[in-house]
Amino acid sequence: MRSQKINPKPLLVCSGGTSSRCAADGHWTLDLRKSCCQIHLDTSTKNVELGAGQTMAALLSELKRYGRSFPSGLSGLPGLGYILTGGISPLSRSQGLAIDQIVEIKGVWGNGESFVQSKPEASSSLKDQLSWRGLCGAAPFLAVITGLKLQTQPLKPLRIWQSKLPYEQLIDLIHQAETWPQSMSLQWIWGDAIHVYGVNILDDADGAASFKKLQETLPCNKLTKIDDVAGLHELPPFMLPTCSEAPPERFHSELVALLSYGLGDACHQLMGSLAELMAKRPDPRCYLAAQQLGGVSSQQKQDASSFIHRQAKWKPWITAAWPAGDSQIKALSLNWLEKVWATLEPYCEGVHLAQMHPHLPWHQRELKAAFGEWLPGLQELKACRDPYGILPPL
Repeated sequence: MRSQKINPKPLLVCSGGTSSRCAADGHWTLDLRKSCCQIHLDTSTKNVELGAGQTMAALLSELKRYGRSFPSGLSGLPGLGYILTGGISPLSRSQGLAIDQIVEIKGVWGNGESFVQSKPEASSSLKDQLSWRGLCGAAPFLAVITGLKLQTQPLKPLRIWQSKLPYEQLIDLIHQAETWPQSMSLQWIWGDAIHVYGVNILDDADGAASFKKLQETLPCNKLTKIDDVAGLHELPPFMLPTCSEAPPERFHSELVALLSYGLGDACHQLMGSLAELMAKRPDPRCYLAAQQLGGVSSQQKQDASSFIHRQAKWKPWITAAWPAGDSQIKALSLNWLEKVWATLEPYCEGVHLAQMHPHLPWHQRELKAAFGEWLPGLQELKACRDPYGILPPL
């Protein structure tokens, strides 16, 4: 007679719009996109309840109806995974990380126990404080999250400016950006060329003065496009420009995100080495990009969450890409990624686990760089909350 027992298997979760690995041989896939779709703003508290099946674009679209917003990232496609792994936004310097906005978490631990946990107070038990710390920044290893309650922010008009620069001018711009007020942030993406992308809060006087200085100095004749928008929901796409050499067929990719406490002093030596590697990309869809951090995001206590690198000023990330099914280009692209990583690593103190790689050989290396001295405590928490290893390994 066939046994009714279901043997535990590793579980992959599909939610939002950019789940990087939600299906694999020997794994279950749990798709939350249809069953967890709530978005509800409490107009008295200004907190919003968000289901795991929703995207950041849907959240911003709903919040704008009430004059509210949320520090989402450079794309509207991600869902709760963006928030639960830290959540770095063009507005993180003025509003903090996405995990800093969480006030309540709903889900099911890896051991099958459902929970609703509110943000702990100073008087809360150590157990609750440790559980909260684990969930904020490392939730995918511990639980399946079905919904969050989040603080929202007033909707603020933004000035978006874009440019295209040689790497020598990017060096000067990075130096300048590290002195900017919290109302400004710099993003850049490097493929065939370097495209820079700045975000300013329009009603901030210090930011306006810094932007005027930017126009007068570097790169004075290079601000090719300036747009004023109503808020993050109108953010233009931040992506590698379409390359005519890139074949149109389906492709796969992997990325590694690093965290640096400051790139300015290292830029001259670093950028020359990176330029050599960028000229040797095995696929035109391989690229290097970065987001600026600091400001309010650095003011939270290191032990308040699993995002321990609170002093980080930059998040550079490396994307390797290859045509689907092309094992040769895949190997070359991943090897290229590791070379770029090795070049950046001396200047980067940590890793941001925006994407997890238990299927790749550098998974343990990423874990140690992401969680540091907190990793043993996180592993103890996982042993309690996910004893059968249903969720990604730590």
